[in-house]
Amino acid sequence: MADAPKSLDDQLKEQRESLETQIRELEAQLMRTKEGYLKVLGAQEFAAIQKKQAESESTTTEVVDP
Repeated sequence: MADAPKSLDDQLKEQRESLETQIRELEAQLMRTKEGYLKVLGAQEFAAIQKKQAESESTTTEVVDP
């Protein structure tokens, strides 16, 4: 009878440790995903700026060189 609670405690400890490990891994994965997301957002902003510059340059070129 004394072994049963200890066994249960061991099982609960293993579950807790497993879940802690899983949480750490998921947090690390989430951080990597967030970093990737932010990089993509930055690239989109950069592309939008380049597009505006290209459009303004083509408009300027057309006006200057009829």
